[in-house]
Amino acid sequence: MNVITVKNLSFAYGNSETKAVDNVSFNIQEGSYNVIVGANGSGKSTLARLICNLEQLQDGTINVDEKKRLGLIFQSPKDQIVSSIVYRDTAFGPKNLNLSKGEVELRTIECLNFLELLDKAQKSSSSLSLGQTQKLAASGMLAIWPEILILDESVSMLDPDSRKTIYEFLRFWHKKNNTIIHITHDAEAVKEAENVICMEKGKIVFSGNRQSFFNQTELCNQLFNSKINELASDKKNGGEVVLEFKNVSFSYEKSDLKTGVKDISFELRKGTVTAISGPSGSGKSTVLELGCGLLKPDYGEILCSNRPSFCQQNASNSLFERFACDDVAFGPKNEGLNGSKLKIKVQEAMDKVNLPFEVFADRQSVKLSGGEQRRLAIAGIIALDKDIIFFDEPTAGLDGESRYIVLKLLKQLADEGKTILFSTHKDDEILLADSHIRIKDGKLEFQEFSGKSKYKNENKSGKEFVSKLKPLEVYSSSKTLENLRKILISLSGQNKKKLSVIEKMHPALRIILFLLLFVMSLVCRNWMQGAVMMAVTFIYCLLCGYGIKKYLISLLKIFPFLIFFSIFQFIFLKIDWNAKLFYCLTTMLRTNAAIGCIAGFFVSTPESDFIDGLSVLLKPLALIKIPVRYFILMLEIIFRFIPLLVEEAVSIIKTQIIRGGLGKAKGFISKVKNMIPLIVPLVIQSIRRSMSLADAITMRCFK
Repeated sequence: MNVITVKNLSFAYGNSETKAVDNVSFNIQEGSYNVIVGANGSGKSTLARLICNLEQLQDGTINVDEKKRLGLIFQSPKDQIVSSIVYRDTAFGPKNLNLSKGEVELRTIECLNFLELLDKAQKSSSSLSLGQTQKLAASGMLAIWPEILILDESVSMLDPDSRKTIYEFLRFWHKKNNTIIHITHDAEAVKEAENVICMEKGKIVFSGNRQSFFNQTELCNQLFNSKINELASDKKNGGEVVLEFKNVSFSYEKSDLKTGVKDISFELRKGTVTAISGPSGSGKSTVLELGCGLLKPDYGEILCSNRPSFCQQNASNSLFERFACDDVAFGPKNEGLNGSKLKIKVQEAMDKVNLPFEVFADRQSVKLSGGEQRRLAIAGIIALDKDIIFFDEPTAGLDGESRYIVLKLLKQLADEGKTILFSTHKDDEILLADSHIRIKDGKLEFQEFSGKSKYKNENKSGKEFVSKLKPLEVYSSSKTLENLRKILISLSGQNKKKLSVIEKMHPALRIILFLLLFVMSLVCRNWMQGAVMMAVTFIYCLLCGYGIKKYLISLLKIFPFLIFFSIFQFIFLKIDWNAKLFYCLTTMLRTNAAIGCIAGFFVSTPESDFIDGLSVLLKPLALIKIPVRYFILMLEIIFRFIPLLVEEAVSIIKTQIIRGGLGKAKGFISKVKNMIPLIVPLVIQSIRRSMSLADAITMRCFK
């Protein structure tokens, strides 16, 4: 029996003459295990969105068995996270199915435990690594028990052990007669399936069983690019040490070293490629950011010959200009390069990543495919022409041919004398590296040089190299990043270690108490009532866990504004002098009391508690058919969206710093002009994220 039937399906985005899906027809049988393969931009993700009714049909038909629930795990995991707390996000779908509280809790625990996230159930979803976020996205979708499960490149950012866990689950899910459609570039994933559909430029070029597909040798080589293994044949010991970590430790939450790295020591040698691997969340990205000066070590020392440049994993946050050539030129221009020299530098960088200057120079950055955007971001870093270059998962989500191009480029850069460090989860990529660093739980497991666990710092004559290294200086603009990270921690409530008296109260009672004190503060009619409310608010803040020092500092910060408005009132109020003095004093006291109430409430009531408490208080309205759940969902999305935007800003600022876009402007006009490349990507990302969240809510059964 067919659960999905697709006939003569065609689809094109906007006014494009090129069809993303071109006259596609196929059937998916109930209980079958299928994969859809193809190069980047071949139409696979568009096809998945059409099946899930996330894009409007243009030509052709799609029939899906109405008795079966569809589930789609997106390619970009952050697009699918609805709630700001891990366990609440997984529980979101089951709650929409009107399951009992016990069943919701059971499904949530089972899915988080299966995907090894149960220990992070109370954590902020924004505090997870990208690989862990991908697990969370999978957990949230699996919790609705979809009879038809579609995965759109949903294991591309996971480490081998985590991928193995997902494949085990898919086998289990398949045995329960559920239907699986896995969109992938991974040959390992194809081996799990029964049936294979291969797409090229929007068309189906192969449809059949797995064995028949692997008999298509030319097609398989084209997709998975076996030439990658050839890159491992030439290994080098390299020249002198150009970067060294000495017992480096760092923690994002200073009292918890589990969220960073501890006592890391390794070295990089000139002209070599080094791979850094480890489970999701083990600290790979943290090491890269420490090594290029975006983070400052808590302990230890980082020495280098020159400051490294850094290409982030999120390519869309690395593109600042409208046209591709201008984006590649962004960094060199900030370094002072211009004219014909700048054009030559841009052309060389674009040609190296297989984005020919003549073809792609005038292409709009946002209209490039995902793989093309990633290569354009790499070109922007290469154009800086730094001696040491870091890449964070440079091949994540790329097809075989694009992976080969990027990996060959890393080897080519090393041959030119550059020193390369890149993070990866893929074994074949580790094999091509000259050196391999393995990290687990924030600690170094080993560093191997050309397959040997120990490497002597000697040249061919047997003499030791004399390394001229100097301490790495942290970027001056990194203070901005630190402040934004503090905001993220504050928003998530993750810096709270001990429950205060008020926090032990039910969330609904906390809201009622806050509203009562807040209103009482605002209605004070004289200075005596204001003084009493100040005292009450002071006690309230202490009971909320809002310390005396913080309370006084917050009052001092607003004191100048209160003085200004008091002077304004003093001048324009038409009452006698004595009355003016007492009126101004009353205004200051009740304003301080009200602000103290707000501070205490938000310190003691994280967003999850606020939403739970509000849900209880608004329940009577729901009983009389007022759609309270829409208001609650809107609040939850806002609470999720705020840290997400801060996180996006952090990612954009990192690339801005690396590419010289911040910290050099002089004068107001220059500073405003310098901020445009930060604001524009953030606005674009905000719009895109909001659309993706709407799709995520739809797929997780919210009606």
